[in-house]
Amino acid sequence: MIDLSKKTKPTSKSAGKIYGRVVFVIDIPIITLLASIIIILIWVNHTKNSFYRDLFELEAASEGELDFVQLAKNILSCLLKKTGAIGGILYWYDEAQNEFKLKTLAGIPAEKISQITQTLRQPHSILEQAQTLKSSLIIRDLRSAPRLQQVRKIQALSDYCRSIMVIPLTAQKRPQGLAVLFGVKGTFKTKYRKMMDAFAPRAAINLDNSRLYQLAKETAFENARLYLNLSNLSKRVTLDELTGLYDRNFFMQRIKAEVKQAWRFKQPLSVIFIDLDYFKKVNDQFGHQVGDQLLMEFAQLLRETIREYDIPCRFGGEEFMVLLPHTKLNNAFLLAERIRAKVSAATFCEPINNFKVTVSLGVSALAEFPEALAQLDASKVDASVANLISRADDALYCAKNEGRNQVKSVMLL
Repeated sequence: MIDLSKKTKPTSKSAGKIYGRVVFVIDIPIITLLASIIIILIWVNHTKNSFYRDLFELEAASEGELDFVQLAKNILSCLLKKTGAIGGILYWYDEAQNEFKLKTLAGIPAEKISQITQTLRQPHSILEQAQTLKSSLIIRDLRSAPRLQQVRKIQALSDYCRSIMVIPLTAQKRPQGLAVLFGVKGTFKTKYRKMMDAFAPRAAINLDNSRLYQLAKETAFENARLYLNLSNLSKRVTLDELTGLYDRNFFMQRIKAEVKQAWRFKQPLSVIFIDLDYFKKVNDQFGHQVGDQLLMEFAQLLRETIREYDIPCRFGGEEFMVLLPHTKLNNAFLLAERIRAKVSAATFCEPINNFKVTVSLGVSALAEFPEALAQLDASKVDASVANLISRADDALYCAKNEGRNQVKSVMLL
């Protein structure tokens, strides 16, 4: 109230100040009203700030964690802290089996765990009806609300807790999990419901992302395990069990591919046919176990002598073959001679049975000249392979007939 008169004086029921000739008169009830409004505004602002601060802390607990179990523990721990609950359980939803499964729990005495989990799983109890919940549910007192169908099934828990809060974790109308919190009477206030309803969708999305990450990781591990198993199986299928060299079936497949390659790009290709001289005498004199040891030691010597990209195989019994891609006949002959010399100089089956052995070798090759290779045809690959092996076998037979422990070669035209 403002009075512009010169002689106005404040009454006992008013307070005023004089500035020159103007008197301001303010009623005391108005001051009280303004103070109340300011207090209310401060309280509302504080309440909002507290709400969003708590919501931020809840969301922070579910961010950045990809491990499914640890994420569930973080969410439950933060829920207990913010609501003051004495204990809680977090379930995840198994879509394949259409049921909630326990993921983690906290604050529940060990002797109560079985009773609580079984009670919550009873027909028409919380877990069964949780899928229909659209928002958080607060049961303030288990003993004073018998009309609720959910409470009828969980009154047995009243000796542990008096109130329950159920928080459905739903994202895009699909359940991802469920949090069940236990408290004393009056623990869960109405403001928690709004906070949990705001937090639940973010937590549900994070749980789903974590579950998918865990599934992807497990799938990757399983794929790696299957790959290793297939790799080992492939090795067992393609390798000779005794010597560790390639077996005959693999060699025949590979030589066909190499013949096609040589024909297409006009490249040389050679093979070496090897036979251990008088191997039968070794078996007769020392026994088959020593004979097997000899084969293994020769296979190791062969691997150490040939080049990295050459393909050795046990062709059968004491017969071996080496496929030599990009190798001309004269170079193949030199390699065969090196193998022969190393075998002759070696002592096998030490230290018990020390003896020397020799080998006979036959070498054959496709024609070295491009015009000769041009005469090969893809439809005649099988015949070319058979001729390549046959001519190497003929050269080996010639080496044996001429006294063994030597190398013979022939060109396939």
